[in-house]
Amino acid sequence: MICYISSDEARREFTIVLRARPVAGEPAPSDEPREVRWVPGDEIDSLTMGRSMRLRIRRYLAGTAEGLYIG
Repeated sequence: MICYISSDEARREFTIVLRARPVAGEPAPSDEPREVRWVPGDEIDSLTMGRSMRLRIRRYLAGTAEGLYIG
């Protein structure tokens, strides 16, 4: 939980990690994401992202993704 003193607002941070594979076509951005592309696992460390997101992706790639739903 993140509590902002200046506005008396509380927010809960969460991250969604999706596993996908290309089937057809090319990834394309919509109104929200500015960039969409397939990234090989060995290039993850070169990307700019939050610490918690990087940790979740590393755990998944290492096979230690405890607590993640991967279906």
